[in-house]
Amino acid sequence: MTPALRVARLVVRGFRNLDAVSVEPDPRANLFVGANGQGKTSLLEAVDFVATLRSFRGATRSQLVGHGVAQAAARMVVEGGDLAHEFRLTFDRKTRDATMDGKRPERAVHYYGAAACVVFHPQDLDLVRGSPDLRRRLLDRVLVRVVDGYGEALRSYARALKARNALLRGATVDPRAVAAYDPMLARFGSAIVRARIGLTDELLPAARAAADDIALSGSEVSIAYRTKSPTDAGEYREALARAYDTDRARTLTTIGPHADDVVIKWSGRLARDVASQGQTRAIALALRLAELEVLERRSGRLPWLLLDDVSSELDRERTARLFARIAAMEAQLWVTTTDPAVSALLPDAKRFVVHAGTVNAQ
Repeated sequence: MTPALRVARLVVRGFRNLDAVSVEPDPRANLFVGANGQGKTSLLEAVDFVATLRSFRGATRSQLVGHGVAQAAARMVVEGGDLAHEFRLTFDRKTRDATMDGKRPERAVHYYGAAACVVFHPQDLDLVRGSPDLRRRLLDRVLVRVVDGYGEALRSYARALKARNALLRGATVDPRAVAAYDPMLARFGSAIVRARIGLTDELLPAARAAADDIALSGSEVSIAYRTKSPTDAGEYREALARAYDTDRARTLTTIGPHADDVVIKWSGRLARDVASQGQTRAIALALRLAELEVLERRSGRLPWLLLDDVSSELDRERTARLFARIAAMEAQLWVTTTDPAVSALLPDAKRFVVHAGTVNAQ
């Protein structure tokens, strides 16, 4: 059986409204109950922020540091199989320091892969209805954990793209200066596109199976990666050269993974146009469950799952079926809700009450 990654302990200080929180969660199921605005989402955000060094709510570090606090800090112990790792994170509004087992990891994949988790939250409706960058981020979130060097490729590509676009926006444009960035864009851009296409192909059957499990017809769901970028670096470079006149006219680079999208369809049509609110939520959840399955298959470790405000996002039947699926997988589960009745669907869960930035086990 695949070893499951589990948070054994979390200590947070100065993160949003979480002043001094210490949690020892159950290895399997955990329920965090409280009214809106008490810190439930912030708790899950803190867990995911330690694991990914990004906010799933799109917040900046300045927004994450608590009011009147100079610095935020978190310590998280993650166990999986026979291994345990300690993650420490301190940051203020300008700087950040992250370590694993007391050292800065040499490779990003080692850090992210050892703390793999999946988050489902209210903003995930935008995975289906929102802008393409959210769907690209879903793919990148998986790939930085399982493909060595992928995070570095993203950063190198972003730097070259920024520099090339700056030249294209200049009052005068030197074609040779612009073209000097094409080899780097071609090298890293083609690698990013290849990785994303491969991952999308993996996500499709996993998302369909997950949709079936949560009472949504999986055969009606389709996912495809849409790109104008060649997967061969040489052809990619030639495509950039052909697009130069267009790029100059638009003052930006028009081809590349930054311009790609993941097309999600329901019954053969764009899901954002035809799926109901409930279907959209279920499709988004199926994508997150597919993310979890692919992470498990690629890394050989089962991530833990964070479900934010589940009572408002899913109907009771889908919630019950989701919990049953997670229980069968033996993944650690963190659930936040304003509805104490959700406890009936997780009778064996460890229960916590969240109030005014404090978290206490019952």
